[in-house]
Amino acid sequence: MLAVVDFGNPLIWAVFIGWIMSVVLHEFGHGIVAYFGGDYTIRERGGLTLNPLQYVDPVFSLLIPAVIFLVGGVPLPGGVTYIRRDLIRTRAWQVAVSAAGPAMNFLLFLLCALPFHPKIGLIQPTLGMTDENLHLFLGAMAWLQMLSVLFNLVPVPPLDGYQMAEQFLPDETRDKIGQSGTVIFFIYFAILWQVPGAFQYFHNGVENTLKMLGFDEIAIGYLQHSFNQVLFGKT
Repeated sequence: MLAVVDFGNPLIWAVFIGWIMSVVLHEFGHGIVAYFGGDYTIRERGGLTLNPLQYVDPVFSLLIPAVIFLVGGVPLPGGVTYIRRDLIRTRAWQVAVSAAGPAMNFLLFLLCALPFHPKIGLIQPTLGMTDENLHLFLGAMAWLQMLSVLFNLVPVPPLDGYQMAEQFLPDETRDKIGQSGTVIFFIYFAILWQVPGAFQYFHNGVENTLKMLGFDEIAIGYLQHSFNQVLFGKT
């Protein structure tokens, strides 16, 4: 079951705006790499803009957030960039186009998380520290961005992880998966939100990533605390 979102916390609205900005940069990342990879038409179609409305998609921006909201989750919208894959020059460019979105999220993760890194020390969290709004915002955004990276890298259509993996699949296999891609995604989506503990694997992934990057237990604990405090009002 999902935790109930604390919409009474003003910080959640700041995180929501930050999330919208990250979605725009995610889709812009796809677009700019596609442009250099051969799809010059994307500029004409508005795929190189920072206007959030350009990336609105009926399913990922409206339907899925609405369902998540109804079951008590965080209704964070997604976006879509429409790319002419037939114009992309090589397989390597195809992979780069798909990887560019998660790469943007990873850069945003670093921007928000590195101030807490013990080797940088711009913010030195302690277990009993007084929560400051900026610290909570950065911590929640950092955790959320890495969740986005890990979620998008799962090889389930139409996520970016699948878009990368499909470049190495036989055409026949790609066609079969393409025909049932929407069904596969919604099955995956249902498993994540209905099977107890399923989404915890992503949180574990965030924690393990932070450990690999040299964050100590106190910093990791504070980032997760920020995520839980801002979005769900719990420690």
